[in-house]
Parts: sequence; C-alpha cells; structure tokens
Amino acid sequence: MVPTSSVPADPGPRRGALFGVTRTSVRTGRAEPVIVEAFSRGLDVFRPAAALYAGILVWNRHETMPRPWVAFTVIAVLMGFSLLLLVYRRRTTWLLGVEVALAVGGIFATLLADRPEDVVGGTLTLPTFWAAGCVVGAAVLHGRKGGLVVAGIIAAADLIEIRTPNGGTWHNIFLLFLLGGLIGLAVDLGRAGLHRYEQVVAERERLRERERLARVVHDGVLQTLAFIHRRGDEMGGQGAELGALAADQERALRRLVAQDVVGPRLAASVEGEIRRDLRLLLGAHEGERVSVSLPGGPVPLEQDRAEELDAAVSAALDNVSRHAGDDARAWLLLEDHGDTVTVTVRDNGVGAEPAHLLSASERGRLGVSQSIVARVRDLGGTTDVITRPGAGCRVVITVPRKEPA
Repeated sequence: MVPTSSVPADPGPRRGALFGVTRTSVRTGRAEPVIVEAFSRGLDVFRPAAALYAGILVWNRHETMPRPWVAFTVIAVLMGFSLLLLVYRRRTTWLLGVEVALAVGGIFATLLADRPEDVVGGTLTLPTFWAAGCVVGAAVLHGRKGGLVVAGIIAAADLIEIRTPNGGTWHNIFLLFLLGGLIGLAVDLGRAGLHRYEQVVAERERLRERERLARVVHDGVLQTLAFIHRRGDEMGGQGAELGALAADQERALRRLVAQDVVGPRLAASVEGEIRRDLRLLLGAHEGERVSVSLPGGPVPLEQDRAEELDAAVSAALDNVSRHAGDDARAWLLLEDHGDTVTVTVRDNGVGAEPAHLLSASERGRLGVSQSIVARVRDLGGTTDVITRPGAGCRVVITVPRKEPA
C-alpha cells in the first residue's frame, strides 16, 4: 500500500500524487484515480517479467555474442532494479530518470555485446520491450506529455544504436509513441475526473452545511424577529417602531436564507432542463404587508412551470392589494411534498361571498378565473379558493412537479 497522509487535496489535478507526493484527499479518500493505481500495479508485474524475457533471449544467443558477460550484466541490473521497485513504493521524477537511463544504457550496451553486423541487421536490443516500461511509467507519472517525451528519448536511442533503421525499428517507435500518448491521456482524464469529483463533493458539503444553518436561522432567529414584530404592533408607540425594525430585518434575513448560492438557476437535470428555485421567486413577494414562509432547502421546479406558478401567486397577491382592504395583510406559505408543491395565499381582508367570486368572470373580471385558476389548470394542478365576508380569503394552489403525461 502507498503511504498517505490527511493533507487536503490540491486545488488542481495532481500529477504523480501516488508516486512521491502521496497526499490523500480528505473528501474522496484517494491520492490518485483508480486507473493510475491499476497502471502502477501492472508495471510492477511488467518490469520483472520483461527482464526475465530479455534474459531468456540473451541466453538463447549468448554463444554467438563476442561479449556475453555484458549482456548478462545488463539483464542482472534490469532485474535488480525491477525487484527493487517492488519494495520501494515511492515514484518520483528522479527515479523515472534512473529507469530511463538504464533503458538507454541497455540499448547502447547492445553495441558492445553483439557483433556490429548483427546490430545493423536488426537484432533485438538487450532490454527488448523492458524499455517500454519506462514510457508507461512516465505516462503514469506525468500524463501524456511525460509519456511522449520519454518515448522520444527511447526512440532516439534506438535510432542511434541501429544507425540504419528498418521497418521493424519504425514500427516499434510508432508503438512507443502510441503507448505513451494513449496511456498518458487516460491518466490525465482520470486525474481531471477525480478533481471534478472532489469539487462536486466539496460543493455538496458546503450546500449541506448552508442548509443546516438555514434551518437553524429559520427555526430560531426568524421566528424571534416575527414575534418581536407582532408584539411591537400590539404595544404601539415605540414598540411599534421596534416591531417595524424587526420586520425589516426579518425580511432581509429571510431573503438571505432563501437565496441560492449558485444563482436563481439550478443545475441542469438529467434530461437537460433548467430548473429554478421556487423560494427565490416567491421570496421576492415579501413586503410590509406580505409575510412569506419558505422551506429551509431548495424547491426546484422546471423553469417554465416555476414562472407560471409565480405568475398565479402574483395574481392572488394582487387581488389582496386591490380588494381585501387598505389594512389587509397577506401570508404566503410554500410547502414541498415531493411529487407536488403547494402554495397557500391567505389574507385577513374583507372577504367576499363565494357565489359573488364564482360569477366574477361573467361580469368581465377574469383575475381569479384566468390569472390563477386557468394558469394552474394548464400546469395540471388544482386551485381551491375559500372566502366569506369578513373572514378574508384563502387560495390554495397545488401543482405537480412534472408536467402530466
């Protein structure tokens, strides 16, 4: 296992965090994406296996070599280094440089171990595909840029060693660049994805904490300010002034609590539709004669439906200001029931006869029938209007969250 610590994650994608700067994110519990760790463990198996394969090839042709001891020395060094990396788990740039130097040295050592005519004829280099391991290691450590740079170094060493490259040489060089580029790209995408995931987790934590604070404020401070406002009105005089100040602070604090930190538009849903928080729309109606009660958490609704519902509520409040009387007050309550949302607008105005209200459209007054009832009906919802003379009016609007099929 890789040693880790509880240092918070860097603000940007980390390169090589698993290999040297082994810092684990306190949010995701990971130092690197899973794909990076998988490539690292695969390399731990690849290096000794590739060194063993290179040793078998050298053994099969050591009798034709003028200096077989050079070849066996190179294989022993490569195998020793491969086994050392199984124990030494930290991967740093300097260690990658040592690995690249061993690969290049092994390629040039082929000129000493083999006859010149065999080298020109295209005989395999002593490290064979062990050298590809450092290309993958660079891609894992530094992404596609690191993989392509080390692939270029190994390719240059191959070209210098063979002097007259053949088709097989160019084929191997192409595979090196392909290997370093694609694995490096996968690593870069993995790190970028982990960074974005950490940002999402951090945003969720922040919103969760903000909702908790909003509930505390809603259940404590706002209710206290509302109580001071009511008692001040009852006391009159300086008490009424104090109540008015409390009402102003209550409205300001309620707007602050209801305000969504990401703006009025919520994130796009799975279907790609834009949603709006009803608390922001309805909270804007708060005023001296209108009290608004909102849930502590967001109430998202598809944008068009939210705006139509807000228009119906605006029409109901407009009726209060026009017909309920000069001293009438209104109370607006928003409730989130999961599949539906309910908005209740009530007032303490003069009220009206139910029959008089129902016949208003026949007299050309279409405020309730068209601005409220018809709008809500188009949304697939229902509207209940309860009123009687001297007892004010109550409008209860219930709308499904999704448009009915």
